[in-house]
Amino acid sequence: MKLAPECRSCLLTKVRSQAASVLSDAEQIDRLVEQCAEIFDAGAKELAGAAIAAGEIHRFCYAQVNNKDLYAEIKVRDNERAKAVAEEVQPMLHTLHDTLIASVLGNAMDYGVTGHNVAEDFGRYFCEVFSHGLAIDDSKKFLPLADRVVFFTDNCGEVIFDMLFIQELKKAGSHVTVVVKDGPMLNDVTLKEAKEIGLFSAADAVYTGGGGALLGTHPHAFPPEVSSAVSQATLLIAKGLANYESMTEYEFAKPIAYLMMIKCDAVGRDLSEYSGRTVKKGDLVAYLRE
Repeated sequence: MKLAPECRSCLLTKVRSQAASVLSDAEQIDRLVEQCAEIFDAGAKELAGAAIAAGEIHRFCYAQVNNKDLYAEIKVRDNERAKAVAEEVQPMLHTLHDTLIASVLGNAMDYGVTGHNVAEDFGRYFCEVFSHGLAIDDSKKFLPLADRVVFFTDNCGEVIFDMLFIQELKKAGSHVTVVVKDGPMLNDVTLKEAKEIGLFSAADAVYTGGGGALLGTHPHAFPPEVSSAVSQATLLIAKGLANYESMTEYEFAKPIAYLMMIKCDAVGRDLSEYSGRTVKKGDLVAYLRE
């Protein structure tokens, strides 16, 4: 997916709020935002992929504020919040499909989209949204393909619900390799958080996607073990908007199930156009791209 016009204000607003959490000098913050605007405009001129341009902007911001993991405390907090909610809603989850919906719904724990807010009472929010189900549900087509799965994670908090889905996939006979981020990017899961939450026990293997602090998933950065897992996979599962934005820029010789909440108009338009099925902000999606 390419940059859309509204990506500019979304990214620059996010940069300003991130910088303001560390810096107190208003002029320094303004200067940083101006520099990020220049990076965006150059990317837009080159028709850059949305995840590539946004990743460059976030890395520049982190370097300027001298903080490589601005979301470190939020990640710990959200994993703990999600564990409590997962325990609370466990009686609602009876089937593999139920845990799939839970995994998609968990994508609401996202701080990368301006205008999207994470519910304070996430347990109540979960119960309300869970009953609505999925706006696009291709699970009958992709779950039968889940013999060998490579699962590309997204956010902390969300990953707790992913683990419920992964555990059910394994009970159904799937071999599941999980790929996390190689370096801190927004509130995405890295190897550090994977170890803290016990992800290694839930999956058959856990690797990093390589390349350092990348936004989304980029096959040119894959270490050999991830490339091998992808080549052997019968299904790729991609969580979240950044994985959608990035992975749609590449050719994969495997079917990809995109699991996400639509949190911005740009992604909603792109998916609606490609799939031929209209989606809007707030919709839960499990879309198979063959």
